[in-house]
Amino acid sequence: MTATILTSSELATDHRLHKLSKTLEQAGYQCEFVCRIKSNHLPFKGTNKVHYLNTIWQSSALFYLIYNLRIFFFLLFHKTNLIISIDLDTLVGCGLAKLFKQSKLIFDSHEYFPESPEINTKPWIKAIWKLAEKFFIPLVDIGITVCQPIADIYKNKYNKDFLIIRNAPSAKREIKETSITSKQRLFTILYQGAVNNGRALRELVQAMNFIEEAQLIIVGSGDIFEELKKLSDPLGDKVLMTGKVPFDKVASYTANADLGIALLEDMGLNNYYALPNRLFDSLHAGLPMLGINFPEIEKFINEYKFGTTIDNIEPQNIAKAINKIINNPSQLKEWHENALSARKYVNWEDESHKLISILKTN
Repeated sequence: MTATILTSSELATDHRLHKLSKTLEQAGYQCEFVCRIKSNHLPFKGTNKVHYLNTIWQSSALFYLIYNLRIFFFLLFHKTNLIISIDLDTLVGCGLAKLFKQSKLIFDSHEYFPESPEINTKPWIKAIWKLAEKFFIPLVDIGITVCQPIADIYKNKYNKDFLIIRNAPSAKREIKETSITSKQRLFTILYQGAVNNGRALRELVQAMNFIEEAQLIIVGSGDIFEELKKLSDPLGDKVLMTGKVPFDKVASYTANADLGIALLEDMGLNNYYALPNRLFDSLHAGLPMLGINFPEIEKFINEYKFGTTIDNIEPQNIAKAINKIINNPSQLKEWHENALSARKYVNWEDESHKLISILKTN
C-alpha cells in the first residue's frame, strides 16, 4: 500500500512530516512525498521518494492556485491508497482528486489556516479559504490536528471529529552539539521556528536592549528575516540569526540554550489557540520556557511546570520577565528538572499510536 503526503512546506525543516511517514510505514504503507520546488530549499536527506512540483510563483494567490491544480492532476494520474493533505493550502487539490479516486483522504491540520496572521488581515483571501474549508473538509475520511481548540472548531463548524496528535519529538531522538556559540558563555535565549509576522520577534529583539549578559539566538527563516536582521544589527553579537536549519540539527540548539521563547501576537484564532512545536522540543531538551499566556501555551507550560508566561509582549515587559528568570537560577534549575521528568509523558511514539489504531479500523 502507498501513502502520498502532500505539503507546501520544506521537507528538510518540517520534522512532523518525517515522523508521520515513519508512523505510516509502521502501519504497512510505503510513503512518498509531494512538495513544491523552492529556489533556496535545503537538500532532503531522507530515503522516501519525493515528487517535486514546479509552480513558477513562490508566493501569492497564484502560487496556491497553480500548486493545487498541479496536486490535482498529479494525484489524478498517480496510483496511491492514501492521500495525506498537510494543511488547508493543499486540501483543495487533494479534495478534488478524492472526488475522482477511491483513495482515502487524511487531512493533517497543523494550524487553523484561515486565521493565520498572513491571511487574517486580508478579508477576501480569508473568505476564499473559508469557502475551500467548507467544501472540502466534509470529504475528509480522517481528520488530524495538533490541539483540542482547533479540533473543536472543525467539530462545531462541520460536525467532523478530528484526532489530536500533538507534535511531540520522538523519545529516541539523538541530540548532537552545535557549533554556534558565543566567545564567552552567556545566558542564551532561543527562538526556533518560522521568522514570520505574529511571532513577537521584533519585540523580542528590541527587548535585548534591556537585558545584559545574555544572547538571543534565532533559528529559522521566513518573511521578516531580512527586516529582523536589520533591526538586530545594532545589537551586534547579542543577537545571532542562523537562517534555515535542517530539523535533525535544531535539537542541538535547543539543548545548548538556557531559555526558550514561545511568544505570539494576538492576530487571530490561529495564534490564540496555537500549541507551538518549540514547546515540545524544549520540554524534551530540558529547556525552560517563557511563553505568552494564550490558553494552550499557558496550559502546557503550567501542566509540566517548566516555565512561566507573560500577558503582553511590550519589549520592556519581555525584558523584565527574562531578567527575573536570569536572576533566579534555582527556579531555572527546577524548571529544567521538571521538563526532563515530563519527557516520558510527551513523545511521538505515544501520540502516533492513535493514528495507527484509527488506520486499522478504517
